[in-house]
Amino acid sequence: MVGKGRHQHNEINAALKAIRKIGWFTVVESHNGHRWGWIECVCGARQSVWCTPRNPGNHVKRIFRWVDDHAECAKNEETS
Repeated sequence: MVGKGRHQHNEINAALKAIRKIGWFTVVESHNGHRWGWIECVCGARQSVWCTPRNPGNHVKRIFRWVDDHAECAKNEETS
């Protein structure tokens, strides 16, 4: 059993830990069907995090690609 706030796949758990350290994004754990939770940007956009993706490595890449795409939102939020 995995503790609260942790994902069962180590790769995804490490990615979520790194995203939490950034501080611009909120990681929300809310189990609903196959969804483990989501990552929310300061602009309000969300990226789902799945419980059991077919390929955890690709899921991590997709998550980091989304984070990179929303890095501008965080920078714009800081300057305003």
